[in-house]
Amino acid sequence: MTVRKTLAARAAPPAAARLAAIDIGSNSIHMIVVEREPGGGYRVLDREREMVRLGKGALGSSGPAELSERAMRDGLVALTKMSTLARLKGAQRTVAVATSAVREAKNGEEFLARVRAQTGLEARRLSGAEEGRLIYLAVREAVDLGSGTSVIVDVGGGSTEWITARNRRFGRVVSVPLGSLRCAAWLESDPPRRKDIDAMRRRVRKAIARIQPPKKIERLVATSGTAVCCADIIDLLAGADWKASTGVLRELRTRDLAELCAHLARLKRKQIAALPPVGGPRSESILAGAILLHEWIRHAGVDRFQVSDRALREGVVLDALGAPQANAVAPADVRQRQIRKLAERGESVVGHGEETARLAARLFDLTQSLHGMGPREREWLGHAALLHDIGYLVDYEGHHKHGFYLITNAALDAFDQREIEIIAHLVRYHRGAVPKRKHPAFAALKPWQQRTVTRLSALLRIADALDRSHARRVDEIYCAVRARSVRLEVLSRYDVSLELATARDRAEPFEEAFGVRLKVRQGLEK
Repeated sequence: MTVRKTLAARAAPPAAARLAAIDIGSNSIHMIVVEREPGGGYRVLDREREMVRLGKGALGSSGPAELSERAMRDGLVALTKMSTLARLKGAQRTVAVATSAVREAKNGEEFLARVRAQTGLEARRLSGAEEGRLIYLAVREAVDLGSGTSVIVDVGGGSTEWITARNRRFGRVVSVPLGSLRCAAWLESDPPRRKDIDAMRRRVRKAIARIQPPKKIERLVATSGTAVCCADIIDLLAGADWKASTGVLRELRTRDLAELCAHLARLKRKQIAALPPVGGPRSESILAGAILLHEWIRHAGVDRFQVSDRALREGVVLDALGAPQANAVAPADVRQRQIRKLAERGESVVGHGEETARLAARLFDLTQSLHGMGPREREWLGHAALLHDIGYLVDYEGHHKHGFYLITNAALDAFDQREIEIIAHLVRYHRGAVPKRKHPAFAALKPWQQRTVTRLSALLRIADALDRSHARRVDEIYCAVRARSVRLEVLSRYDVSLELATARDRAEPFEEAFGVRLKVRQGLEK
C-alpha cells in the first residue's frame, strides 16, 4: 500500500455531521469547525487562530531544529482550548495535522505525544507533498482553476509549497524549506539593513532557482496567512476597506506587492505591529514573508496574481469528508456552484431565476453591438439574473434591497470583491429606482463598475419583465438593432400581453443606458 493510500485510509471518517480540523503550523495554529451539508460540501460554524509560533528559534537555528519548551507549552494551551471549543460546537470528530516546524524538529514526536496525553488529539505530521495535496484540495474547491496551467503558492512559517495543476488536474508539489519565520531570522536589525534584505533575496533566489516554472501560467493563486495579510495591508494603504475584502478572492498586481515590501522595510516592528491587519505576533515575520512571496511571484513571471484564504485546514476538512482525490479532474464550475447554492435557498423563485437568466443571456448577445461588453460581464448578468429575487427569503417588500444584503454577505469566495459588488448591485437595481450617484453604495463603486451596473441592470429589468407571470411563456426573442432604435420581437405560443406590457413599462432605463428607443411586440409566430 502506498503512503498516499495509507494516509487516506487513516483519514477515512465516520459519518460525522460536525467535524473540526486543526492545522498545527509553524507560525500559527488554526481550527475550523464545520457541519456537513446534505447536498455535499460543508458550512463553517466557527474559526479559531492562535499565533503560537512553534517554529520561532527552531527554524532559524543553524543546528538541528528543536521546539523550545515555551513554544510547546503555548502550543498545548492553544490546542487544549481548541479541542474544548470543538466539543462545545458539537464536533463528533477532530482531525489534527502538523507541518514544517513539528515535521523538522527532533523533538516533534515528543510534542505530539504531549498533545495526545493532554488533549486526546491524534495529530499526524504531514510531509511537504501531502501538505501540498491538501492545500490543492482546498483551493480547487473555491477557485475556478480553468484550463491551462495554474500554480498555487502557499508561504507558511517554515516552508513554501509550490503546487502546479494543468487543465484542472493536479500536477505536482515541490516543498521548499523557506517560510516567513525561517527567513525572518535573517533580518535581525530593526528596521532591517538593506544589505540583509538583499542577502535574503539572494538566498531565496538561489534556493528556488532549481524549480522550473511552466512556460505559460494562466493563473497564480497565493494562499494562507502571509498572502492574505499582504493583501489586507495593500488594501489598507490604498484606502480600501480591507476587512470587507478578507475572505473573498482578490487580484493583486506584482508591483503592488513589491511596493509593499519597500514600504514595510522602512518601518520599525512596532510600526508594523500598529497596522490593523498585522498585530504584534505577526509583525516580526510579515516583512520576510512579503519578500519571500514576492520572490516566488517574480520567479513565476506573472504581473498579476490572486489571493485566497483557503488553506490547509479546509483541505483537511474536505479530505476527511471524502472529497475526490487531488488527481481527479477539478470541477469546472466552482463559481456557478456557489451561485447556485445561494439561489437554491429561495426554492420558490429559483425557476423564475433560471428563466430570467436564459432571457438575459439571449438579450445580452442580441444587443452586443450596443453595449460592447464581453464574456465576464455576461457571466455577471447571468449570476445576478439567477439571484435577483433571492431577497424573498427576507421579505417581499424591498426584496431587491434584501437581495443586495444577502449577496454581499454570502460565502462567494470564488469571486473577487469587485465582482460581488457588481452582482449585488445588479440585484439591487433589477426593480425600483435606477442606479444613482446619490445612492451611497453605488457612489462608492469605481467608474467602470458604475457603467457596468447601469447597462447590465437595464438588460436585467427587461429579461425579468419577459417572465413576469413566472410561467416561462416566452419561447424566443430577437432584436433588430438600428442607429436610434431597438425592436424586440417576442416569440411565444401563448398570450404574453402581461410580459409585453411590463417590458414596455421598464423600457426607460434601457433607453437611457443605450441612447435608443425600445419597441417591444409579439412576433409573427403567435
